Amino acid sequence: MEIVGKGLTDCQVDPTGVSFRLNLESVDGHPASLILPVDCLRALLMTLPHVIEKALKARYKDDTLKVVYPMGGFSLEAAAGSDSTILTMTTPDGFKVSFALTPEDAGGLATSLVGIDGAQRRNPFN
Repeated sequence: MEIVGKGLTDCQVDPTGVSFRLNLESVDGHPASLILPVDCLRALLMTLPHVIEKALKARYKDDTLKVVYPMGGFSLEAAAGSDSTILTMTTPDGFKVSFALTPEDAGGLATSLVGIDGAQRRNPFN
C-alpha cells in the first residue's frame, strides 16, 4: 500500500519503547501513520542525510549543495569503557547528534579547527 504524504504532523514512541509512529497528513487531507520498530530508527537516521542530498542535487542540479545547520552548542564526554570521546553537537532548535571520536579522530579534528583562518571568506550556508 502506498500513501502519498503532504506533511509530517508529529511522531510518537510507544510507552514500552518497542515501536514508534510517524503521523502524517496525506495529500487528500486524511490522517495516516506509519508504525515501525524502534530498531529502524538507526537505519532512518543513517539514510535520511543521503536521501536529502540526492533530492537537493536532483531538484537544483547542483552537486555542491548541502543541508547545513547552525551549531547551537557542543559537549565532550569520556565514553565509558573506552578511550573514545563522545562529541555531541546541537542546533538551536534542539537537533542533537553524537559521535564517538578515537584519540586520533579527536587530534585530527583539533588540528583541523586550529588551522581554520577566521578571516578567510566563508561560503554562505546552503
